[in-house]
Amino acid sequence: MITKNITKYLIACSLFCGGVAVTSCSDMLETDSNRQVFDPALDQKTDSVFYAYGIMQALQQLADQYYFQNELRGDLVRPTEKATTHLRDLASFTANATNKYDSVYLYYKVINNCNYYLAHRDTTLATGSQNVVCNEYAAVASFRAWTYLQLARQYGAVPYITDPVTTIGQINANTTMTGYETILASEAQMLETLKARYSDAQISVPTFNQASRSIGVLNWKDERGQNVEKFIRPSKCFIPLNVVLGDIYLELGKYEQAATCYYQYLRYQGFLNPSNISVNYNDFMNTRFSEYSPIFKNFTEWPADYNAAKNNTLYSGTPIWENSFVHTASPGDVISYIPMAVNYTMGKTTDVPAAYGYNYYGTERNISVVVDDPMESVFNCPKTEGIQIVPSQAYCDSARRAQYYYYTEQVKVSPFNWIVKNMALGDGRASIICQGEGADSSYVYTYKPSTAYIYLYRNATVWLHLAEAINRMGYPDAAFAVLKNGLHSELTNYRYLEVYLKDQAGNDSIDEQGNKVLDMTQSHIDDKYYLTPESYELLTTRLPFLAQENSDVFKNGTTKSFVGIHFHGAGAVEDLYSSYRYSTVLNAKIADINRKFGLNLTNYTKDDYINAMEDLLCDEYAMEFAFEGTRFSDLRRLALHKNQAGTYGGNFGDIWLSRMLQNNAPGITTHNCYLPYK
Repeated sequence: MITKNITKYLIACSLFCGGVAVTSCSDMLETDSNRQVFDPALDQKTDSVFYAYGIMQALQQLADQYYFQNELRGDLVRPTEKATTHLRDLASFTANATNKYDSVYLYYKVINNCNYYLAHRDTTLATGSQNVVCNEYAAVASFRAWTYLQLARQYGAVPYITDPVTTIGQINANTTMTGYETILASEAQMLETLKARYSDAQISVPTFNQASRSIGVLNWKDERGQNVEKFIRPSKCFIPLNVVLGDIYLELGKYEQAATCYYQYLRYQGFLNPSNISVNYNDFMNTRFSEYSPIFKNFTEWPADYNAAKNNTLYSGTPIWENSFVHTASPGDVISYIPMAVNYTMGKTTDVPAAYGYNYYGTERNISVVVDDPMESVFNCPKTEGIQIVPSQAYCDSARRAQYYYYTEQVKVSPFNWIVKNMALGDGRASIICQGEGADSSYVYTYKPSTAYIYLYRNATVWLHLAEAINRMGYPDAAFAVLKNGLHSELTNYRYLEVYLKDQAGNDSIDEQGNKVLDMTQSHIDDKYYLTPESYELLTTRLPFLAQENSDVFKNGTTKSFVGIHFHGAGAVEDLYSSYRYSTVLNAKIADINRKFGLNLTNYTKDDYINAMEDLLCDEYAMEFAFEGTRFSDLRRLALHKNQAGTYGGNFGDIWLSRMLQNNAPGITTHNCYLPYK
């Protein structure tokens, strides 16, 4: 929301649109009032920045609720005995209207600010021939669409309000409930209108002509006794239009439209900065993991042929996955975040770090968390008296069971090869879970939430949601490519390809039985090669990641920019000789689903593969996005799509969801999973 206080404050800080950079000052989102003020009019070039940051301030107030509603109502965490009643009730699906984290008002506070801006902003303002409004206008429309998407996920049917209101009474007067499909379809149409009106550059997120800026100094110091200053990148405070539009289409089951939006973001908006579309590597599994992580405590011996030197230098100098969860303005592959204030006097703070054991707003450096961890600098903020949220048994079991792929040398006269081995060493991404030492030895710490950023989107989010959409379009092998290789120029090496011998006249050669004769020197037909001709056509036409015109965009050079997402936790899965193969992995997943749900499948169909690929993506979401505040929304969406597909009956998604959430509460389905509307 915007108040007179914040307006005066921003002016005092010399905050301007256009060519004048923002100077450093204290919290840009500070406000001392909850009143909404509708002046000045939005007909001047310098007005809109105040409203944009006012919407961000409303998002800060929503941040904790958004996070806890998604994370506690998922299957990857559990509340401890120290957890508040509010958190425990969320986790058990017993939250009522008194719950601290159940307030639709916080969602509508964001929506109402967006409504006022969209209704009153003059979209014709320009400096010379350059429109100075379109980026912000598209960003505010994206904020509103994103907020309605979150409302739909948590509450189902809600009032759909698109006109600004000035009192709580007016908000409460809008009591007509509208189904989420209708709301999201309308929001999608709004965003499509903007896409048609503006160019790709004009719908990219605003930057306010600054790379980053300080928002204050933390109360505690780092391990060297130095002050820790928090920076934000303004562009990361917004949500790209095509990303949220893709998510709306994905929610609605409009899979090709979703995939097209993700492609357009990656190709046009994301490529404005190549780091926005690349995928970081995991800091590889190594023997030290077993020393500090409770996930890997049971490891006593590593494979005798494990080649640590080869494993750790194979992609040296590349971005590291863990860098997405550090205290910087542009952490790793993060696209959008809600940055919270550095202390109580500087703006809105968050309860999320405290729930995981970090007293982010404390001052006593000598009571910081003590862990034996290569990322120990992350844990420098003081600890709390009690941890309220820890990884669930389901998360830990899933991480432990995972296969890890590693290289071991095989000597040949010619050629010299590396053969890929695998073993159930666990998912390397679980290294974010650490065991305390000494007085903290009974505690388990998760470092993702320790930096007081509420992550909304990462590069990995876009790639995995793209895979989800492609899979439901009917191309499970292309979706698998996102996990194994990544969608880039080298993927053509994995095409399933039948090439036939020709006779002297140029016709296919025919054997004595009348069959065409394969040219085995050019054909790639064993299970190492999995990308079908149909999927290759998709990826060169309708979603042209592999098309010639994009050969300089989605490519790997000396330093690889693109890898399969599963590489983050499993190591060398992309190699041609890895046993992480489409047929092997999907058949194993179908067999597991068959057993768990008593489906009595004998001959597998394409629909079986699509459903299994979706479950494989669900597993990937668990390892990639755990503790980031997305899990419940992912589970609900996948369950809805399983119901819609009807592969094993129209209610299979509900049966599946109930099984996924059986440790939270019995019988949760897509019909009774919603929070009470208040």
